Amino acid sequence: MPGTDLLVAAVASLLLAAVALGVFLLLRRAAPSPAGRLLDAGRFAAALEAAGTGEGAGRDELYSAAVAAKHLLELERAADLLDRLLAAEPDDGEALLERGLVAAYRGRLAAAEEYFRGAGARRADLAEPLTLHRAWLALVGGDPDRARRLFEEIEVSLEGKLRDEGGGEPLFAEWFLQAAALWRAAGDAERAGWAARLGRRAAPESRLAARLAGQAATPSAGSREWRISLAALRAAPTMPLP
Repeated sequence: MPGTDLLVAAVASLLLAAVALGVFLLLRRAAPSPAGRLLDAGRFAAALEAAGTGEGAGRDELYSAAVAAKHLLELERAADLLDRLLAAEPDDGEALLERGLVAAYRGRLAAAEEYFRGAGARRADLAEPLTLHRAWLALVGGDPDRARRLFEEIEVSLEGKLRDEGGGEPLFAEWFLQAAALWRAAGDAERAGWAARLGRRAAPESRLAARLAGQAATPSAGSREWRISLAALRAAPTMPLP
């Protein structure tokens, strides 16, 4: 019947319109904000300035501003932004991880470990970076044995990812710099120098390199055992250093 056909066509048009609107809203939400794009490019000062962090600010704005502030060592500001984000979204694993890093750079190591534990409980996919951060945290906390054990869990896979990434991604700079500190403590000056160079090259605007260098622990007698352990771990052939 003509009337039925018109009704079916109208319903189908409405459904298609609803689907199109849903896709549009999803894509708009998934697309990074201007601050997010600047953050991805390593332009931390510009990202912090561009982020709209006033009352009612969304997750992307707060997160982008917080990570930018962290790289600029505006740590109190970064902590405040992340606390606001977590007040609205307490199960945000990435925000908990970042909050732990900010606490660590402020010297609040026990608090950092708690934030890392919370992030790990919520996001299994963050296991590798969290293990790296925990290893570095143990190192600056004066526990080289724990640092060694944690770093050994991920060293091979992490080095592969860092070599694949090649130092061109600004937000990977922190991984390079923390790995450099751990390799340096293990007595591996070659890999430490390579990772430190690429970390600084990936994010020249970041001030984290100076902070990590200042927090680096002096290798203890335990690092000799660590050197032996890491040498055994690297028995398989590796790619030549650039």
